[in-house]
Amino acid sequence: MNQRQFSALDDYFDALLDEPAVRPQVSAEAANAAARPVVYVDPKEEERRRALESLLATVAELKEEEAASADPQSRQAEPVIDVPSPAEMPVVAPEVQPEPAPWRNMDTEAQFQALFFEVAGMTFAVPLTHLGGIYQLDRLTSLFGKPAWFAGIMTERERQLSVVDTARWAMPGHTQDEQYQYVVTLGESNWGLSCHQLKGTALLSREQVKWRTTPGTRPWLAGMVKEKMCALLHVDALIALLEQGKNIDGQRV
Repeated sequence: MNQRQFSALDDYFDALLDEPAVRPQVSAEAANAAARPVVYVDPKEEERRRALESLLATVAELKEEEAASADPQSRQAEPVIDVPSPAEMPVVAPEVQPEPAPWRNMDTEAQFQALFFEVAGMTFAVPLTHLGGIYQLDRLTSLFGKPAWFAGIMTERERQLSVVDTARWAMPGHTQDEQYQYVVTLGESNWGLSCHQLKGTALLSREQVKWRTTPGTRPWLAGMVKEKMCALLHVDALIALLEQGKNIDGQRV
């Protein structure tokens, strides 16, 4: 270091040592302003900075609102639902299906009229009190998904009659196409048995029929007419079988 540099350092330190003990009071703002360097800010940068500060302030407000809503003390008390205990809850009994009425044989007078008709060589009888009507067989409309013994629907005086192919119903496995002539309807139902021939009516006494006392496997059979050796139909039981889609053996085929 040369003499000139030494002289400059001496002057600097002498100036520091010669500072008066009491300095004039300078406000903090003036001191801070004097201490801060002067920074030149790009207006665009300043605009982006202010936009960012505004966004951050908005986010802070939203967080405060969310925290306040999550505070249990700030939330309104929710209504309390009184849930009965299992012991207080009513017991709902399962729905019980009504049992079918026990089978009873037909009630007839001491003497009653019966219609006899023939199906594929077999003769059946039905009491006239349980006969719905007799119709000439007309055009049938077949239905999808019905059993093989269901011949179709026949329209008769605005009634839709469900016609049974009686031979197929009475003889499971029978596949021959029969040429029926008549339809005998059962009671007040829309079921009708197709038949080949009507063999007329006859007056029967109860003694002429061998009545069944139990339904067995053929509830449709009320009894046997002794002299003619033919089946007397139990009309109500027969209608129930047809409604269930069952044949003479009680099978759905």
